[in-house]
Amino acid sequence: MRRLLVVLLLLLPLTASAEEQVWTIVTADGTRLTQVCYEPEPGDEYIAGDNQMYEIIRVDGETAVAAQKGSAELPDVSWLDADAVLPVSALGEKLIALYCTHSDESYEPSDGRYSDDERGSIYQIAKALGDELEDHGARAEVADTLHHPHDAGAYRRSRQTAVQLLKSMPDALLDIHRDGIPDPDEYAVSIGGKPCSKVRLLVGRGNQNMEVNKELALKIKAVADRVYPGLIKDIYMGKGTYNQDLAPHSILLECGTYTLEKERVLSSMPMMADVIYRTMYGGVTGSAGTSDVRGSSREQEGSITQGEEDTPVAESNKGAGSGVLWVVGIAVVGAIAYGIVATGSVKGGMKKAGRNLHEMTGGLVGKKPDDGEEPPHS
Repeated sequence: MRRLLVVLLLLLPLTASAEEQVWTIVTADGTRLTQVCYEPEPGDEYIAGDNQMYEIIRVDGETAVAAQKGSAELPDVSWLDADAVLPVSALGEKLIALYCTHSDESYEPSDGRYSDDERGSIYQIAKALGDELEDHGARAEVADTLHHPHDAGAYRRSRQTAVQLLKSMPDALLDIHRDGIPDPDEYAVSIGGKPCSKVRLLVGRGNQNMEVNKELALKIKAVADRVYPGLIKDIYMGKGTYNQDLAPHSILLECGTYTLEKERVLSSMPMMADVIYRTMYGGVTGSAGTSDVRGSSREQEGSITQGEEDTPVAESNKGAGSGVLWVVGIAVVGAIAYGIVATGSVKGGMKKAGRNLHEMTGGLVGKKPDDGEEPPHS
């Protein structure tokens, strides 16, 4: 009996609740801001839903005290109101890669559990987001690789998945999660009268791509605030790397929390895809780039700016001779510059530019890289 008791005591930490530890972030006067499931550290930054910026100054047990640093400066997204936008054919291939580091994550009200040792329903969220991105005209590569268990080694295991995805040289790499904070009201929101879920953006500040990824997060929030107010919950910049050191335009999305219905999170994915697509590629239109969001945006109040459809560039044959050469020249320079920004390196940028020009010109210009090429590393 004594030996059995010892064995049970040894197994207790393994069989106890797998719910994550939660820290509460408050201001110096004790006003509650939010909760997080990653241990805060002095120097971490937090941008609330109202775009007020805070910095963690100390951590007392499970409470982190934050000092207000003023309003965050979001990028100018006035181009959302433009009457004319770039045709989809001018951008070449658009690729977004998605994976799930914590492959057990699920939604308790809908799945009956918050963690699934076989395969969490977080993969359903990633697939839904990928499908919506493809409806907008992007190609979505969604990895279904498992990275069990949900422990400190999960990011090490998912790193291999991220490296494989980067071989395709995507424009953005998204790690899809669901949060572990217990209060569903932290994420519950109604947009256009429809029950949905907010999305938190997490940026690792412990790597060389932090500033680029922070700018991406700010731009995503700026677009969402204009198009779907309330969709982006907040932005947290924590001490970890979250594999975001592998390449720029890498970001982690917390899609709801485990106490929220999965259906609400799925309802947010068409809107989130629209925001990501607009953020990465602008207000692109065309046969594969219609900005309609299936079952959401056009039917919701305050969803798309002024409720208007994007308007493609008017077709014109004036000045066709010199105009075509001028446009081609701009496209070549733009493709190279865009490739360098997207990959974080000149070499990777030239490869990406070559791929885009190859597709834009039907193979007349540029060279499509082999599938086996290594991804750019910054």
